Amino acid sequence: MKLPSWMQDIFGRLKRKPLYYAFVDLEKAYDRVPREVVRWAMRDAGLDEWLVDTVMCMYSEARTVVQTDDGITEEFEVGVGVHQGSALSPLLFIIVMDRVSKRVRGGLPWELLYADDLVLMAQSLDELRDRLNKWKGDMEAKGMRVNMGKTKVMWTGGEARRDYGVKFPCAVCDKGVGSNSIMCETCGRWTHKKCSGVKGCLGRVIHFECSRCSKGMAGEGESVSDRLEIEPGVFLERVGKFCYLGEMLGEEGGAELAVASRVGKAWGKFNTLAPLLCNKGVSGKVKARMYVTCVRSCLLYGSETWALTKENQRKVECAENRMIRKMSGVKDGVPVEKMRQEMGIMKITEVIRMGRLRWFGHVRRREESSWVRRCMDMEIEGRNPKGRPKLTWRQVVRQDLELMGMEEEEAEDRDYWRFRLDCMRYRRT
Repeated sequence: MKLPSWMQDIFGRLKRKPLYYAFVDLEKAYDRVPREVVRWAMRDAGLDEWLVDTVMCMYSEARTVVQTDDGITEEFEVGVGVHQGSALSPLLFIIVMDRVSKRVRGGLPWELLYADDLVLMAQSLDELRDRLNKWKGDMEAKGMRVNMGKTKVMWTGGEARRDYGVKFPCAVCDKGVGSNSIMCETCGRWTHKKCSGVKGCLGRVIHFECSRCSKGMAGEGESVSDRLEIEPGVFLERVGKFCYLGEMLGEEGGAELAVASRVGKAWGKFNTLAPLLCNKGVSGKVKARMYVTCVRSCLLYGSETWALTKENQRKVECAENRMIRKMSGVKDGVPVEKMRQEMGIMKITEVIRMGRLRWFGHVRRREESSWVRRCMDMEIEGRNPKGRPKLTWRQVVRQDLELMGMEEEEAEDRDYWRFRLDCMRYRRT
């Protein structure tokens, strides 16, 4: 999950170089694995023959029934796929994927395979097309099938417009608009007053055209869906954003989409637990433990790789402050910091910083030959684009270390690094 975010930082945000993704979906992955392929994969992995025979006995003459509105159907034999609900099925499927893909795997950092979730990365469309066709050919040769309808492609870098994850983006700056906005008659999108260039009341303007439309830029760099032909007559849909392993990735990179997605999911979890979290009969300490365990863990999923800007931090802080006020039952008159101290809830920006440094310590202690560590310090040739450089995850970590008075070399000692982070937690609580 963290590798695609780092690659976006290095290629798209820092150097503005294109990086192409293919998110491959296997059609009914567990149900499509032929039984003979399972046997072959276990033997190819070096398992003892008696163990192979024992596992395959569970699939010998396997029969099942289907529950319908009219009752239970007659038994019928199932001759393909691994058992649903079996604790052994995930391991068997991983063994099959490992042995089937061993010939086409290129390794990190250009591909990431987690169970049946595969993402391929390349620096050109031709390279991406070749890798995808190789994977597709090897999967189909073993009886598995790639769902071309659900397989998506995306590329970052270039001049793609940023997606802030809002419902009504401004036609000029792409940030969310409010009531003080005006609609462009050309592109049909709303525009902030500060971006419209209109002086005075917006209601007096009869015919309005945004600056992008007036300059002929409305069609440049839009994150619109397109199609990529990988074979004659076979097309893949291009998307502007994709959720991979719970982490939202976008064309522009950055943490805007991830933050918007996690805030929405956290509010869904909070509303589910609202009868307890907002119950006046439950003590504040119990509410705090429930909030930290169930809600904030959902909010901060994947936050170890977020390169947060001040605006991103404000969104996360506002979401948590509103939740704390709802749990306390006090709307106005009492500062949020006082409620936070009474409930024993650590400030969310400090929790994010601790998680980021903890993950940095894990990566720093890896061998120098490890691709995860090599990607963290990867350098891409080429000049930086004009303007202020985009904030990357590595730069945010350096800021965190400077703020906490810590050195990178200290992460080599796991116990000492954990001690420093624990001190930060107790000092900030």
